Amino acid sequence: MKKNLLFIPLAGLMFVSGTALAAETYNGVVARTDPNSGHVELLGGTTFQVSEPSLLRGLAPGEHVIVTINENNSVGIQEDSSYAGAGDGGY
Repeated sequence: MKKNLLFIPLAGLMFVSGTALAAETYNGVVARTDPNSGHVELLGGTTFQVSEPSLLRGLAPGEHVIVTINENNSVGIQEDSSYAGAGDGGY
């Protein structure tokens, strides 16, 4: 019985990590955004439509971002905090 109890959490962990690997991520620099439509264009011309357009409010051209496309095709965006200049406020 104890062997089965140990297997259940491990199976759950494998399922969760497998789902996380299914997401595609893209790093880029914002060229322009349209918070009303949810579109963001990165330098180079790649355009995404984020699932929550309110995430684009406050994003400015030149900001480094990470765009994530999840398994269910929802698209998210966040500031790329690994970029050396992130969080300096441009000062």
